[in-house]
Amino acid sequence: MAREVIEKKLFIENIILLKEIEDRRDFMEEEIGVDMSIYEEKFLQVIENLFKIHFNKEQFALIQYYLYQVPTIVDWDGKIDLSDGKEMITVDFETPEQVWNVITSLKIK
Repeated sequence: MAREVIEKKLFIENIILLKEIEDRRDFMEEEIGVDMSIYEEKFLQVIENLFKIHFNKEQFALIQYYLYQVPTIVDWDGKIDLSDGKEMITVDFETPEQVWNVITSLKIK
């Protein structure tokens, strides 16, 4: 299997798992009153640091936006606007695969 295919598969799997962790943490806090963030913080820092090693700042910022900001946006249409330096373009950004496609289309380090 080609390296790019493996990286894409692992990225998508990691994003799905991170979203599940966020959902579980929110559930635990809202329904049970237990704040799990204090226990998960260091693990999430390690994961974010690994993303920082592999992706540039713009790519990492988009990953964070997808994981932490998008879920809070009411009536979000699943798209984001990006600048290619000349004009704004609108791209699909609703699934982990679409996030992968957007961030890999950006210039790598």
